[in-house]
Amino acid sequence: MTQEPQHSIATQWRLARHRGPGLFLRGICMGTADVIPGVSGGTMALITGIYDELVATIAGVHPRIVGDLARGRVAAVLQQFNASFLVPLLAGIFTAVLSLAKGITYLLAHHPEPVWGALTGLILASLVVVARQIDGWSTSCVVLAAIGAAVGYAITVLVPVETGSEFYKFIGAGIVASIAMILPGISGSFLLVVMGKYTQVLTAIHERELSVILFFGIGFVTGILGFSRVLKRLLATHHTATMAFLTGLMAGSLRKVWPFRRPIEGDLDHYVCILPESYVGGTWLTIGLVVIAFGVVLLIERVALRTEN
Repeated sequence: MTQEPQHSIATQWRLARHRGPGLFLRGICMGTADVIPGVSGGTMALITGIYDELVATIAGVHPRIVGDLARGRVAAVLQQFNASFLVPLLAGIFTAVLSLAKGITYLLAHHPEPVWGALTGLILASLVVVARQIDGWSTSCVVLAAIGAAVGYAITVLVPVETGSEFYKFIGAGIVASIAMILPGISGSFLLVVMGKYTQVLTAIHERELSVILFFGIGFVTGILGFSRVLKRLLATHHTATMAFLTGLMAGSLRKVWPFRRPIEGDLDHYVCILPESYVGGTWLTIGLVVIAFGVVLLIERVALRTEN
């Protein structure tokens, strides 16, 4: 058996102790976003300044890790996984998903307008955060942002469908959700709603239905490992253009979380977005939450930048 480089393990441990608390909190933010239909965990990764590292870390995972594990090469596995980054982040994500999913589902069912108001503020602030990362808005960037906005809007008008419980459908749902999770502006939870799998997956998590969790997990891992490599290359070779497209994607997704809406008579699946003065309901509370969420996101960005520096 190959001798383990103990200093590598010690280095990973020191890094985890230094960065762990901050990454755990970022994971909480990402996990919370991932369980809300209309919000993306990738958006939170962008806001908190870890997006590029997240994509690069996931893309860096290689199938040879199985062989390293079999040989007991723990340090090699930890380095490949960027464990000091990924472990506390995933711990935060899973903590949020397991502990907050039921509460968020309740709030969306009984108090939707204030929740959508907070999410609108979150996405509006996210647009500011991401737009700052673009070095000059050229004509091509504006065009890409417009295309992204069109794609984001089109996704929000998709109508949910009913699907069966075959295992391959859960694998497919996992693939779609994983891709959406790392794309700011595309909600994996909303796409699960469209595919008819959102309630089934949440129920499986609540009731510990291991077979559903297993098949969904297989699809999730497959999708995120494959797509992250594509995204890593785009960020490395066309960073400005990619960020412009993602900015548009988030702008287009605003329709899904816009809190001021009126149902279309006789059509339960569609609604019309309206201005606050035309809305009958808790208008000022909702507007207040938009403003508060906007400010909180900008505060999170500032704290994240100070932490990284």
